[in-house]
Amino acid sequence: MNRFVRGAAWAAACLVVVVAVLWFLLGRSDPIATPGPPRSAATYAEALARIDSIRAHEGPDIRPACRTRALVVGDRTANAIVLFHGFTNCPKQFDSLATILVRSGSNVILPRVPRHGLGDRMTPELTRLTAEELTRSGMEAVDIARGLGARVTVAGLSSSAVVTAWLAQNRSDVDRAVLIAPSFAPRGMEAAVARRLTNAMRRTPNFFVWWDRKRKAAVPGPRQCYPRFASHALAEVYRLGFAVLDEAGRAAPRARHLAIVTTASDEGVNNDIAKELARRWRGRGALVRTYEFPESLDVRHDMIDPEQPYQRIHISYPVLERALQGADDPS
Repeated sequence: MNRFVRGAAWAAACLVVVVAVLWFLLGRSDPIATPGPPRSAATYAEALARIDSIRAHEGPDIRPACRTRALVVGDRTANAIVLFHGFTNCPKQFDSLATILVRSGSNVILPRVPRHGLGDRMTPELTRLTAEELTRSGMEAVDIARGLGARVTVAGLSSSAVVTAWLAQNRSDVDRAVLIAPSFAPRGMEAAVARRLTNAMRRTPNFFVWWDRKRKAAVPGPRQCYPRFASHALAEVYRLGFAVLDEAGRAAPRARHLAIVTTASDEGVNNDIAKELARRWRGRGALVRTYEFPESLDVRHDMIDPEQPYQRIHISYPVLERALQGADDPS
């Protein structure tokens, strides 16, 4: 009996050690490879030429409504705005809001996030998305925007809000960065657990998750959206997010003005981590405006696409317009 007890105690101790080692190792994230230096467009014409070049290389498999494009007033403006669409959606998501901003006198760029916007909604392409692709596409969009406006505002929704945060942390020529419902981790999951889940997901075989497990490909809403997402792609988004959080603990963001817009009715993301990012930025002396839609307004995670059956753009758009146009208080 004593031998059995000793053996069980030894096995339990070994298990504790293994779990502790795994917990430690999974807490260490791979660094994000630094993209090349900025290559800002020098003129309005050069910026438009770069957009034409991107569109020419996007290929026939991209939906026409999902191609990279710019909505412009015909000349360089005081402010150029970059609007990055959300996870599994495409530039069409921001068409309505972009039109409003152009009417207000801004040039607007709608970049297609890598591996999004394909005509085949069941494509496995997202499996190959990386954090490095996201940062490169973000850098390219800001480079183009520099030719379209004297100042540059960058905004992104969900996964692209994470890219926006990275740009805010790293580019001093971003005048304003607006993070909309940033996706740093799943709703209800602590940061330490989410970081380790991220690293585990990156190291295990990819799997796909339906946005709606019952309706699957028949999920209602925008028809350009992929009805499922790749675990590897989501892990790369979270990986980039934790890299931003870590950097925000060491250095001040380089963007001049920062805003974070969240909603208490968000069904997908952990808003507490966005608040932690704001706290870290403020701790480094940055001015960060925050606004959260109260739960009573039922503004959901995708507060942008007017084709969502639950859309509340009559509530969300005025707040976002003020944030994008530089109002001191987006509310």
